[in-house]
Amino acid sequence: MRQVPVTTAWIINAFENSSQHSEYYIDLQTGDVRFFSPLDFPEHEEIMKKLDKQSERFVKLPKMEREFCLQVRKDYIATIENQNLKGQLENELDTDARYRRILMDYEDERRQWYKFQNDKYAEHLKQWFLGKGIELVEK
Repeated sequence: MRQVPVTTAWIINAFENSSQHSEYYIDLQTGDVRFFSPLDFPEHEEIMKKLDKQSERFVKLPKMEREFCLQVRKDYIATIENQNLKGQLENELDTDARYRRILMDYEDERRQWYKFQNDKYAEHLKQWFLGKGIELVEK
C-alpha cells in the first residue's frame, strides 16, 4: 500500500468545492492539492492531459455525488435530539443553502454538523483512495 502524506482539510475542501467546471488533483509525491478550471483558463486543459498521463504521480479527486451528500445529511439528522430542528432539516434535505441556514440558529448543532460532515467526507475519501491502493496519512 502506497502511503501519501496529505493535509486532510485541504483534500476535504477540494472535494466539497468540486464542480462540473473544475478538477482537483493530488500530487502523490508531495500530497499537494492542485486546482484546475479549464472553462476559465483554457491552458489548464493541456496541463490536465499531462497529469492524467502521470497516474503514478497524480490522482484526480472524485466529484461529490448528490446521493452521498443527501446520505450524510440524513445520517446527521438521525443524531439530533431536538425534534423541531430535526423536522426543519428533514424538510430542507434537497437544498444545501437552506439546510445550512437553518443550522445558523443552532450554534451547538451547527458546530456538530460541520464536524460530522468533515468526518464523513474524510472517511469517504480515505476509502476511495484505499480502493486505489493509496493510504492517506496526515502530514
